[in-house]
Amino acid sequence: MKIKKMTATFGKLHTETLTLDPGLNVLEMPNETGKSTWCAFLLAMLYGVDTAERESKSNFPVKKHYAPWSGSAMEGKL
Repeated sequence: MKIKKMTATFGKLHTETLTLDPGLNVLEMPNETGKSTWCAFLLAMLYGVDTAERESKSNFPVKKHYAPWSGSAMEGKL
């Protein structure tokens, strides 16, 4: 599988697009620009989001952690 482009409304990302080149892509950006959010988005797209995951003192569910800041629905495409 080759992923060429990702578009996401996920966490701080609001309909943002990340275009990938052939080969290895390294995201080198300042802190708080969304690198980990893109990684979590890719995992969610490939494996889904566990909606039954419960919140505890040591665990914050992915569904809540990456809920879109804009208040819109969590969505995206690869």
